[in-house]
Amino acid sequence: MREPILKSVAMPPRVFWAPMVPAIVNFATQVPLMFIWIGLFGGNPIWAMVTVFSVHLMIVVYGAKEPHLSHMMLAWGQNGPMITKNIHYSRGNKFAP
Repeated sequence: MREPILKSVAMPPRVFWAPMVPAIVNFATQVPLMFIWIGLFGGNPIWAMVTVFSVHLMIVVYGAKEPHLSHMMLAWGQNGPMITKNIHYSRGNKFAP
């Protein structure tokens, strides 16, 4: 009885073996680019699907190494890179004046 609860907490959701957020970002960026490429250059959609598939495979490999990649991306999106400004000139970033 405890196994499904622990499994759902321990493993984040996946889409075709890839973490959910990177897979959705991949699909949401490459599909509009595919339609633009087809509209402007009259390209073959098979080549665009090859790129979607290859990037998805890279996400699967990286997601197997780091299963919580979705949560890491969401946390980075909320906080962003930490850049501080020094009050006085000094070398490096200081978090206190």
